[in-house]
Amino acid sequence: MLSPSRARLLHGALVLWAILVVARLAQVQLLQHDEWQAEATEQQEQIVEVQAPRGDILTRDGRVLAGSLERMTVCANPRRVPRAQWAAVARKLSPATGLSEREINARFASAAGFLYLAKDLDPEVERTVARLGQEGVWTERSERRLYPHGEFAGPVVGFVNGEERGQAGLEGFFESTLRGAPSRYHLVRDGKSVGTPLDLSLEREGRAGLSLRTSLDSRIQLVVEEELGRTMAEIGARGATAVVMDPWTGELLAVVSLPAYDPARPGQIPAELRRNRAAEDALEPGSTFKPVVIAAALAAGVLTPYELVDCSGGGVQVAGVFIRDHANYGLLPVRQVLAQSSNAGTIRIAHRMGPAQLDATIRGLGFGQTTGVELPAEARGIYRTTDRWSALSRAGLALGQEISASALQIARAYAAIGNGGTLVRPRLVLETIDGSTGRVVTPYVPDPGRRVLPAEVARQVAGMLQAVVDEGTGKSARVEGYHAAGKTGTAQKAGVGGYGGGMHAAWFAGFLPREHPRVVIVVCVDQPEKTFWAADVAAPAFGRIATRLVTLLGMLPLEGEQA
Repeated sequence: MLSPSRARLLHGALVLWAILVVARLAQVQLLQHDEWQAEATEQQEQIVEVQAPRGDILTRDGRVLAGSLERMTVCANPRRVPRAQWAAVARKLSPATGLSEREINARFASAAGFLYLAKDLDPEVERTVARLGQEGVWTERSERRLYPHGEFAGPVVGFVNGEERGQAGLEGFFESTLRGAPSRYHLVRDGKSVGTPLDLSLEREGRAGLSLRTSLDSRIQLVVEEELGRTMAEIGARGATAVVMDPWTGELLAVVSLPAYDPARPGQIPAELRRNRAAEDALEPGSTFKPVVIAAALAAGVLTPYELVDCSGGGVQVAGVFIRDHANYGLLPVRQVLAQSSNAGTIRIAHRMGPAQLDATIRGLGFGQTTGVELPAEARGIYRTTDRWSALSRAGLALGQEISASALQIARAYAAIGNGGTLVRPRLVLETIDGSTGRVVTPYVPDPGRRVLPAEVARQVAGMLQAVVDEGTGKSARVEGYHAAGKTGTAQKAGVGGYGGGMHAAWFAGFLPREHPRVVIVVCVDQPEKTFWAADVAAPAFGRIATRLVTLLGMLPLEGEQA
C-alpha cells in the first residue's frame, strides 16, 4: 500500500500528464488543425494530371512536320497482386510488353509499390490488360512526338524534351498552345496509400493542344535546303542560312539553317549548333547594306537618282583613315555606284547626310530591333544610337560595318524596297487549328505593315538593284527571262583585335521579278572556305534557288523571253 506522500506524488504526476495530454490535444485540434488536416489530406488524397494530346505542326500545304502518336504504358503495383499469381500475370503480360516472364517477376519483387512496367507500347495492349482483369495492373495513355521528315525544316520545328515540353523552334515558342491543358483527377488512397480506379474522379476537363499551320511551303523549303546544301558541299563553310519571304505579307515560305538536325535526335548535334541561324545569328551585312544608305540619301533629298558621284582616287580619306575601293572608278552614276559596289562612292553619299537623317532610315527599315518572328531567341543585332557614333561611323555603315543583322532583318528591309516602301513583319504561323474538329481557332489576319520609304524612292532603289544583277557584281544571280534585283555583300568577320582573322560572311539579298516581286530571297554563307567572295558563293546560290522557284510559283517570263 502506498504511503500518503507517494500517493499524492503519483496523483500529481497523473494530473500533470493529463494536463499535458489535454494541452497537446488542444494544440493539435485548435492551433495546428489546418496543418495536420493538410498532412492527412496529402496522405489520403492526390491530384493526378493526365496530359492531353499535343498539337501538330503543319506546312501551309498540309505536310505534317511534327505530330503525336498515341502509345500505352503498363503500370503495376505488386503489393496489390497476390504473390501466388505473379507467375501467371507475368506469363500473360510478357507478349504484350516485350519483357520476359523472368524480367516481370524480378521487377515485381524489387518494387516497393507503384512502377511503370513498360512504356511506349501499341494501344492494343490496353485490351490485353483489360482482359487480364487483374487488380494492381492497369494501363495509362501517353503520346510520343514524331518528326516524320527528319532534318527537313528541323531548326524551324524545334524539339521536345523527355517530358514532352518544347525546347526550341516552334515547339518551344508555342509550347503552351501546342501542349494544351491536362485533365486533373482527384484520387483518394486507402490506408496503405494505394489508389484505386474506383476512387478516381474528374476534377477538371483537359484541352488538347492546338495545331499550327505555318507559312512554310514544303516545295520551296525543299528547294532551298537542296541548293544551300549544295553550296556548303562545294564551298565548305561553318554554316549557312537562307530565307524566302513574300514581300507583301511577310509570310516566310522557307527558312533554312545549316547544319540542320533531326528533332527526334537533337542530341546527335552539339548544343551550340542547335539554333536557327536565320533568326539567331546576327552578322555584319557588308555591301548588302549599301542600298539602305542610298535609300536614306534619296529620301533625305541630298541625292538624285541620275547624278554623277565622285568615286575617284581608289578610295576615300575619312578622319585620317584611308578606306580603299575595289578600283579607281572616277565619276559614276548612282546606279553604277551600287552596281559596282563602290566603297568611295557610297561613303561620299553617306557623308551628305547628318547622323539623324541616316539613322531615321536605318531604324525605319527595322535594324537594331527584333522582327517579331515566332521563333525563340531572336537576335536584335547590333546598332548603336547616334550619340555613340564616331567620326568613322557613317563611313563604316556605308560599308555595312558598325552594324549586325540577321537574315530575317535583311529580308524585311529588302521586302520594303521591293514592295514600294512598306515594312512588314516576317510571319511563320498563319493560324491555329483545333485538330479534332478542324476548326480554325486563331484565323489569319493580314499584317498591313507601315510605310518607311517613299514609294518613288523604293522604286528607284529597286531599279538600281536590278543593275547590280544585270551589269554589276551580282551577274551570277541572274535568272534567264526575268528581271531580278539584288546585292552582293562580302563582310569581314571581326575577331580578337579586329578584322585580321581572315573570316568572312558571304551574302546575297534580292527579289524577283523586280517590277512586282513575288519573293524576297536572302542567302548567307558563314565562313566559306574555298572562296569567300559573295559574287562566287552567295549570288550563284540565289540564282539557282530563284530559277527553280519561278517554275514552282508559276511566274511568267518577260515578253519575248524564255524561262
